[in-house]
Amino acid sequence: MNVSVKGNEKITQLLNEWYIEIRARRIGQAHRLKEEIDKKINNITEDQNLLLYYSLLDFRFQYIVDNLGVSANSFDKVEAFEIPTNNFLTYYYHFFKAIHASGIGNYTIAKEHFDKAEALLELVPDEIEKAEFYYKLGAFHYDIYEALNSVKYTTKAKEIFEKHESYERNVGFCENLLGTACTKLREWALSEEHLIKAMDIFKKLDEEKYTLMVRHNLGYMYSSQNLSPLAIRYLSEVTTYNPRHHKALFLQAREHYKLDELDIAKDLADKGYSICVELGNSEYKHLFAILKCLISNVSGGDLEKTALEGISYFEDESLYEYIEESQEYLAVKFYEEGNHIKSSEYFYLASKTRQKIKERESLK
Repeated sequence: MNVSVKGNEKITQLLNEWYIEIRARRIGQAHRLKEEIDKKINNITEDQNLLLYYSLLDFRFQYIVDNLGVSANSFDKVEAFEIPTNNFLTYYYHFFKAIHASGIGNYTIAKEHFDKAEALLELVPDEIEKAEFYYKLGAFHYDIYEALNSVKYTTKAKEIFEKHESYERNVGFCENLLGTACTKLREWALSEEHLIKAMDIFKKLDEEKYTLMVRHNLGYMYSSQNLSPLAIRYLSEVTTYNPRHHKALFLQAREHYKLDELDIAKDLADKGYSICVELGNSEYKHLFAILKCLISNVSGGDLEKTALEGISYFEDESLYEYIEESQEYLAVKFYEEGNHIKSSEYFYLASKTRQKIKERESLK
């Protein structure tokens, strides 16, 4: 989608070309264009729309390069501008704001901005941009445990990308997301099929970073089946390559905890928790905090205090699967301590949450 910003046509064209490379996940070419643009953009001070466009694309570039490094303040430069009310830049603002909010676990805000961006899709004549929007919407639904909606939107995106040349990476990303959505649906054979397709695409393109992304999701799939040694094999490859991969650190720590390898689990969980505090990632900060309590075998009262803080956040973001999991941890802990009243209370609450999950799924 070419954005037209009057005046400075040369740099506007460079920005349009930059976004094409960002969107196609061609990081090397996108980086070269960024270097060229950065030499020119510093001389522009008056054209606020152009500077806003640059700031939006710079956020999107940084997110593509390191989506796990997104922090609470990663969108601050964009927020410093006055946002137009009804043009292409408005669409980009809401779309990228949704991506940022989702990246740090603010899913209620993310949904609000995805809805606003979707309402502006009629301004978008570019079919590839629509595919990109559907892909990110599919990723959002995956993050909030709406796997069927994730499959719907991701399939829609994949069908568009497949019709165009030079978007093999995007097809690979769609296969990867379909695989992880199938993991949430417990469709193991389909999950593996999509993930292997994604792996083959990225290996053919010599994209080691993206191949490791798929390895992480294979680790997640095996973790979901309680195949801990196999999950750890894949996840440790990821955390060795990227020691700040908080999602892989969480899964790997949890698998070592399942195997009663508590020292390793504690080390991984401590690292992951510190990273999430630094990034301002509320979702994984709470997940790590609860896991750390389990690893350290704290008292039921201490676990309850930490878990209730997490449950409060999970309720705000409608993350019912995490609520049920936390309630079950508390039920088991209190049962082990002989506190049968508290244990019964949390088993009951977990059953109510499970019912809520089923009701939500039946509405999809």
